Amino acid sequence: METLQVVTVSSDNYVKYTAVMLTSLLVNKESSNPINIYVIGSISEKNQLKLNQSVERFGIVIKFFEIDPALFENFKLTQYYKQEVYYRLLIPDLLEPEIKKAIYLDSDLIIRHDITNLWNIDIENYFLAASRKSYLRNRRRALSIPYKYGCFNAGVMVINLNKWREHNVYQLVIDYLIKNEKIIRFQEQDALNGVLYNKYRNFDKKWNLTTTDLKLLGHKKINPSIIHYTGRKKPWRKGHRYQFEYFKYLEITHWNED
Repeated sequence: METLQVVTVSSDNYVKYTAVMLTSLLVNKESSNPINIYVIGSISEKNQLKLNQSVERFGIVIKFFEIDPALFENFKLTQYYKQEVYYRLLIPDLLEPEIKKAIYLDSDLIIRHDITNLWNIDIENYFLAASRKSYLRNRRRALSIPYKYGCFNAGVMVINLNKWREHNVYQLVIDYLIKNEKIIRFQEQDALNGVLYNKYRNFDKKWNLTTTDLKLLGHKKINPSIIHYTGRKKPWRKGHRYQFEYFKYLEITHWNED
């Protein structure tokens, strides 16, 4: 039985949302597969303890990786995109060499179904699996990606760590960022698409249903496996169609009274 390897990125400003995301993941995990959880980012000891207390009922002890923010200080940042967006590029180097596969999850999402089903997607011949988004067509054109491939959202990925290591994807992405600085808009997501546009497997949007996806779907009946609160309309600011899901899981974290 495989051990699921789940990685996310956080900070002291975002750790509360990370706790909600991880709680939703663990509440809805039905398989008996063991699971390891890793959090990358500069997080205080107080918040690391609080995060572990939020998941300890599931028998989980999180492993933390602290990253020096200066590592990416020369890369393009915005008010919305901070150094943390680049940390996911370090996953293959941070995890043990014998770990061949990992799920990466942004913190601003809720997992509603068993994450094991996402883990079981076959990526042996791919560098990753992700959800292609039609609304990213402007980025496809800007990045000169052929129409048949499209662009994926990097907030939920199943990563083939062996392929990333063997082909030094980290350096390929860094080189792409430097070479294409003028056209980069979505930081490392643009670069990952630019480098791996023909090397990823597309999975159903239900595993990464973004806020824009919801707008495009309108009032259609849907049963998303992962709700991704992309953009500025976060549930903690109220007004999101699925904000109740966020508060449901917040209630059972150690941030429920904050």
